Amino acid sequence: MRGGGGGGGDAGPSSRGGGSGGVPARPRRFPEAAQPEIMRAAEKDDGYAAHVTEACRDAFRHLFGTRVAVAYQNEIKLLGQSLYYLLTTGSGQQTLGEEYCDISQVATSHGLPPTPARRILFILYQTTVPYLAERISSRIVARGIALDDSQLDDHSESDSSSISTAAQPSPIMNSPSRSLSFSHLSRLRGRVHTLWEWVLRKWPSILPFAQDFIQLTIRTNLMFFYFEGLYYHLPKRAAGIRYVFIGKPMNQRPRYQILGIFLLVQLCILGAERLRRSRGVPVLNEDGNIISDIRHGKTADLASSSEE
Repeated sequence: MRGGGGGGGDAGPSSRGGGSGGVPARPRRFPEAAQPEIMRAAEKDDGYAAHVTEACRDAFRHLFGTRVAVAYQNEIKLLGQSLYYLLTTGSGQQTLGEEYCDISQVATSHGLPPTPARRILFILYQTTVPYLAERISSRIVARGIALDDSQLDDHSESDSSSISTAAQPSPIMNSPSRSLSFSHLSRLRGRVHTLWEWVLRKWPSILPFAQDFIQLTIRTNLMFFYFEGLYYHLPKRAAGIRYVFIGKPMNQRPRYQILGIFLLVQLCILGAERLRRSRGVPVLNEDGNIISDIRHGKTADLASSSEE
């Protein structure tokens, strides 16, 4: 009965609009999805993607053996997540979590679904970008360790080779025109090689700061999600995909602004702690003793001098 009444109600305005002058009926505007619905859908999607990844891992284990499955576990995880999102979001369908929570993806203020290019961009941000970042970081760390070992070997051999090279005659110089043609190329190669070596040497010390920056970015995005309720994940914010609620209307739809306030306070405390450590400001306890972790043993020296 309700389905028939709803159908008649929907058909009435369109028929009147068509008879009055062929004006099409205005599309129905759905409300924005609330934070609990988006979070529950994301949790469901993570579980279903994990099931697909586990199925891919079992298939690799049966086909190629356990050793290959363990060696390529990151690639198998990438394959499982990519399959799940390509079969759902990539084909323009709802994911299982979105279907469970009655939400749908939109990309514009008019409530239109995202374009195929926007969906593919989201899938790349969700699956491929984290995998590439992890692989590149691990490769740079491995190359940096190999570079340090090779520099130690070259430094030990430099003393023995310097005597033999000093006794050798100088090579014949090329013509000035030919040497000028190779000078710019060799200089550019030298600069690129120097920059690459600098990145290899500094990356182990830069990596913790990069990880902290990524965690800070994720928490900041979560804080904005609690306030505005639009983008729960960074890939969806980067792709501009948000959600609308297409289920039965509810009177009370909770919001999580209070969690956003708590997270903002936490981020402020973390930022103040980082600023204090960068400037080396000591912290005193109730007894007036320095309890901060100042480097190079300055805390111990100050404590010993105060006792004397």
